Amino acid sequence: MKKKKIFWILSAFIFIFTIYSYLLIKNFAKTSYGKLDTFFGIMSKIEEQFNPISLKGKSIYEIRAELHKSTTILRSNTIPFTNIKNMDIKTDSNQVPVRIYTPDNAIELPIIIYSHGGSWIGGNIDDYDNVCRKLSKNSKAIVVSVNYRLAPEDPFPAGLNDVYNVLQWVYKNAKSINGDYSRICVAGDSAGANLSAVVSQMARDKDGPHITSQVLIYPSTNIYQLNTKSWSYFGMQYNLTRENSNKFISLYTPRLEDRKSEYASPLLSRNFKELPDTLIITAEFDPLRDEGEAYGNKLKDEGVNVISTRYKGVTHGFVSMGRITNKADEALIEISTYLKKQFNKKQI
Repeated sequence: MKKKKIFWILSAFIFIFTIYSYLLIKNFAKTSYGKLDTFFGIMSKIEEQFNPISLKGKSIYEIRAELHKSTTILRSNTIPFTNIKNMDIKTDSNQVPVRIYTPDNAIELPIIIYSHGGSWIGGNIDDYDNVCRKLSKNSKAIVVSVNYRLAPEDPFPAGLNDVYNVLQWVYKNAKSINGDYSRICVAGDSAGANLSAVVSQMARDKDGPHITSQVLIYPSTNIYQLNTKSWSYFGMQYNLTRENSNKFISLYTPRLEDRKSEYASPLLSRNFKELPDTLIITAEFDPLRDEGEAYGNKLKDEGVNVISTRYKGVTHGFVSMGRITNKADEALIEISTYLKKQFNKKQI
């Protein structure tokens, strides 16, 4: 009888604990602006309690270590990919390291030039290795991942020039990497999406290489003013804050005037005509959400073909978080499907 009583007491305790845990976890996902996916709600609470997001007082090396940690800890397992080559591309002023992913032994493959995220002061091609593997495999395209120079050692426009110089090299030397110069896409996430958008503008302005399309994953498009509704909603929490972003921007563009430039803030451009077809990916709980979508609207207004997809329940950086959300692979599959259609169009 005593054992039976203990069993029922223990069962009741487990039941109550389970219900309480379920309600607590559900509460983590609730916000004033909608519902986060469960894992993002849990992770945001853990970060809030045990890993403060302020980088105040930290050196650039410590900041880079934090960015590397946040980028890599939640990424999915690396997929197999055999044909990878590292090389340096020579320019008039420096050498730009790139990593080239080739999905098979075919020739005249389309080419994706990928610029990684990291707020212009961090990130590297190793951090985005798995993203590039998946893009290359799923798109049946060569991916050239660019290890552009970082601030504060090399502020604006050093990294931007690196990406543009890689575009020019790829256009001129596509055959040497089994690529097709008439089918080039520029792509990137966050700061890398900013660089990709600007490179498309530069190529148009300078009568440079033809770009088939651009893929902008939660792009930063206005670094002069962080004043959108999404900045006011989400700029104090999650993994990208106004405080940290202002610090990164000041390192990338020490001169305030540079931040107004269309080559630093592409949303502030006066000319959105004749830019490539565009896919924009945004995250619902991302401070950069509104400026990314605003950029898409500016392009649409000038007749550019634009697809803009907002992924619900996720935060900035979700495409690199395959360990905790299926939406990372969903977005990468959407990108690859879009690019295959773009690459199969009749080109100039």
